[in-house]
Amino acid sequence: MSDAMTVITTVYNGQRFLSAYAENLVQTLRPQDRAILVDDGSDHQVSFSETLRNDQRFKLITANRIGRGAALNLAIENAQTDLIAVQDIDDQSLPNRLAIQAKFLGAHPGALVFANATSDAHRLGKSRPRRIAPSRLYLGNPLHHSSLAFHRNVWEQASGYATDLPCCIDLDFYLRASCKAGAALWQLGIPLIARNLDPSRRYFASIPSPAYHATLQTVLDHYRNKVPVSHWTVLAVMRRKLVHLKGPRA
Repeated sequence: MSDAMTVITTVYNGQRFLSAYAENLVQTLRPQDRAILVDDGSDHQVSFSETLRNDQRFKLITANRIGRGAALNLAIENAQTDLIAVQDIDDQSLPNRLAIQAKFLGAHPGALVFANATSDAHRLGKSRPRRIAPSRLYLGNPLHHSSLAFHRNVWEQASGYATDLPCCIDLDFYLRASCKAGAALWQLGIPLIARNLDPSRRYFASIPSPAYHATLQTVLDHYRNKVPVSHWTVLAVMRRKLVHLKGPRA
């Protein structure tokens, strides 16, 4: 299997991030790698600089407003490599990210492989890869979608990203890939991305809280009986019962 990767990114009204995104990927992509940016119906159509237009590694797809899940699927459909890496428009990949994740996928082709961010707290002894039980996601999602890499076969077997969700598309894909494609979730435990944590500039920070929590519950309920039972499942049930007993906060 070739270790070439395609970095996929979607953008909606995020032209202000394009310059930093381009500068980062020009430095990050190896000669065999590619990058696809899908403009998901921005009010002012995204355009590449002359430098990117002349760089054969980059491809810009302009779409109508189809939603992020459909835009991610569109990017993967147009990828010419077997390996896919996700990067949010306002995050950055570290220089060695693609080589490290490609090597891991060479040994674990059925995995969804994640990495830490430079802003994550360092935990002594936690730098080795660790497998994450899907049921762990019922206590919270510790995985950065912007650090995800996988083989397109996993995406195909999982039937792609959901196209009918307003948010939580990443969590739905992790559970969908685990349940439908038998994908294992792995976290490398080393920082391979730098995240934008500024709430005023965070690209995906504008989702209304009620919509987020309602969608989150819908996603978790959908896969609840399909996720293998583990100690994380027990903890999630205990927490739900505790919240129910305490009732809503005033």
